[in-house]
Amino acid sequence: MLVQFSVTNFKSIRETAELSMLEANITEFTDSLIRNRLDGVGILPVAMLYGANGSGKSAVLEAMSHLKALIGSPDRAMPLELGFAMGAAMGEEPTAYDLVFRGDYREYEYQLKVQGGMVREETLYIRKLTDTTYDVVFDRDPEGVYLGEWLESLDISPVTDTEPLLSYILSEVHTEEFDMIRSLIGDMVYMDCSEPDDKPVTVACRHGAMRRMLVRALACGGTGIQDISEEGGTIIVRHEAGTLPLEAEGHGVRQAVRLYAAAVQALTEGKILLADDVNQKLHPKVFRFLLELFTNPAVNTKGAQLIGTSYDMPTMANRVLRRDEIWLCDRNDRGETSLYTLALFLKENGEKVRKDETYFKQFLEGRYGTDVVQRPMVQEERA
Repeated sequence: MLVQFSVTNFKSIRETAELSMLEANITEFTDSLIRNRLDGVGILPVAMLYGANGSGKSAVLEAMSHLKALIGSPDRAMPLELGFAMGAAMGEEPTAYDLVFRGDYREYEYQLKVQGGMVREETLYIRKLTDTTYDVVFDRDPEGVYLGEWLESLDISPVTDTEPLLSYILSEVHTEEFDMIRSLIGDMVYMDCSEPDDKPVTVACRHGAMRRMLVRALACGGTGIQDISEEGGTIIVRHEAGTLPLEAEGHGVRQAVRLYAAAVQALTEGKILLADDVNQKLHPKVFRFLLELFTNPAVNTKGAQLIGTSYDMPTMANRVLRRDEIWLCDRNDRGETSLYTLALFLKENGEKVRKDETYFKQFLEGRYGTDVVQRPMVQEERA
């Protein structure tokens, strides 16, 4: 599961933007946290990013997806130039990623800097959850590569500057530790909810346990659907009034089915669902139920996580999310994105946000630092 992610010099992100899934020192909804029995650290099952249009919410998720592509498909991902878009000088700086994730027994930190289609620096650390210090697995910089005892016998001569060393290692080394890294990185699944895609539904319908969970989720989540199946390559849904193909449903119902199917896959396999514009076309109650699938420990038994961008105000509420699960994006006059959690935000009077505040009202009033500035539009005078 994801512990922390940060990125520097990526699209609208100039200075480092950091998203942490570690619990803050707050008291609400503690039962929803994902805890490992070895160290008891609380990990958030959900993080929702809110902000104005163009504030950089999507860039955070895209950076996570791009890091996964750099490791899995460097030949395609490495040539892409995705540095800070507003300043040509930033092309002279590398794009830097820092990913911290954990399995059942170990925590991993991976750092990567790329520039001009080349790897500039790269480091991998591993520690047992019962230890406080990391072992250096490898350290790569312009001076060369250091291999720790995990890899000291590995021949890395085939690795070029256009390929992350981790990508090569995962293709060549098949020990328990590296199999876990391969699995954890593969568990990050990006979903652009503005692009219709029924593949998650097809996958869920073809998998017995997923289909059963999907049927329960659809029946309980306010969609009106009581059953779903695949027949001859067509997805069929059943309502109390009768059956029809999924493609005959309205856009809102189809989107709910897609999202619930993607959520069910994540919950069944313990994946990290990165869902951009996750509430698109969803009724607030349908969207709230989607969040509850991840925050309910009786449902989320595999440590799945949902990280999404949203404009849905009713779910930006103290009855739904913890303050550390609410993240805000803002963009200054220079086009630079900043990212911060509501749990640590200080208001103008120097006080933290209280858990009994009406979050979305304060947000819309611009009291959390993210405001949309509007001016009256008047008719131009004709000469």
